[in-house]
Amino acid sequence: YYHLHILYFVGLSLLGALLLRSFGTREGSTHSHLSFLDCFYTAVSAMCLSGLSSIQIEDIPAPGQVLVMVLMVLGGQVLSLVVPLLVKKHRYCKIARMALRPRSFKVVFLEHQAICHLADIVVWYLLAVHLLGFVVAWISIQCSSNAKSVLESKTINPGFFALFATISAFNNVGFVLTNENLVAFNTNSVLLLDLGLVILLGNTLFPVALRGILWLVHRYTTGTKKEVYTLLLEHPRKYYLHLFPKTATLWLLLAVTGSNALGGLIFCALDWNNEALDGLRPGEKLVNGLFQAFSTRSGGMNSLNLVELSQAMLFFYCVMMYIKPYPVLLRGEQSREDDTTLLTQSRRNLANDNTFLFLLVVFISISLNSQMEKDPRNFNLFAILFEVASAYGCVGLTLGYSCNLRLQPGHCKDTTLSFSGTWNAPGKMFIIAVMFIGR
Repeated sequence: YYHLHILYFVGLSLLGALLLRSFGTREGSTHSHLSFLDCFYTAVSAMCLSGLSSIQIEDIPAPGQVLVMVLMVLGGQVLSLVVPLLVKKHRYCKIARMALRPRSFKVVFLEHQAICHLADIVVWYLLAVHLLGFVVAWISIQCSSNAKSVLESKTINPGFFALFATISAFNNVGFVLTNENLVAFNTNSVLLLDLGLVILLGNTLFPVALRGILWLVHRYTTGTKKEVYTLLLEHPRKYYLHLFPKTATLWLLLAVTGSNALGGLIFCALDWNNEALDGLRPGEKLVNGLFQAFSTRSGGMNSLNLVELSQAMLFFYCVMMYIKPYPVLLRGEQSREDDTTLLTQSRRNLANDNTFLFLLVVFISISLNSQMEKDPRNFNLFAILFEVASAYGCVGLTLGYSCNLRLQPGHCKDTTLSFSGTWNAPGKMFIIAVMFIGR
């Protein structure tokens, strides 16, 4: 399964890059053509849920935008883990047909029913969160004259925008159909809260929501079904990667709410009067601060110009992007109860990845050495570390590139690309490697 998983992501990324390049650019765009490397970068970013871009999203024609949306769905954490669940379901069906002894058959039957019910719940959960998120996002846009005027000026359909943003939020990619992401919508509190909740339900709160649903169904069922849900609640690691024991689920809920509350408080303390929030009312400032806290872990969307925030706030975001909120790299043989603690997983993850990340940062710095000498305010080590943390954490936040920070005079045009989207070819290849390692 491990090798098939790698082949799945690399193969679809290459196919997506070829298709994206074949679609070309949108009429009136700033680019006449798209390079294969930029297309591969974008496809990998969509599949790995990184959300970094080397192509302005508005330059991609409608078929290409649909393709990016499909890649986000195919690379989504929840959807990609439905496949092993369906494989287990098929396996238990085969075992059930082969079972001959009555005693063993009941156990197999209960386990088979557990897998079937769990698969159904996960699929319905996917559909329900997407549908509700889309409806609320679309209504909030229709009720906002500012949001409608922004989309009309860019000839973007509001319904497609809401659908694309909802899928991106649930899969924690960070892509939005507007080049400036959600900065133009930072006064639309309903839209931000809706997408923020979808971000949480698609990632860090998914295990909490899933166990909560199972607990509710278990509470109000009887007979064989109650036995099935008891089996799922008492032996969660046996059936699904994102289903945790009761204590671990409570700790996860506490960690998510605590980290988001801390992010919101630090934001209010450091940047309440920042120029990035000029023109926003107190309630809108609070919503933007919370939205950035929700999005920083893995959502990758931004409603504010990050480069204008304080350095301390950016450092906090960098740390939050790097830290994993709960273990997701469990292999089947490592799913014992004594091997699923956060401390054990953190040690193993750090030991496996830190060496690679350190070497890749070194290689990136070497490849960008000339730019770091000529343009030190844009190409600095912190900006590189921030980008690497974003790529490794599969987040998508970026400091971008600003002409105002250049020291040397000359022609320069501001871009809404990710910072790594302005790097040379070797730098882009290295950041692509970081995306794959993080995913």
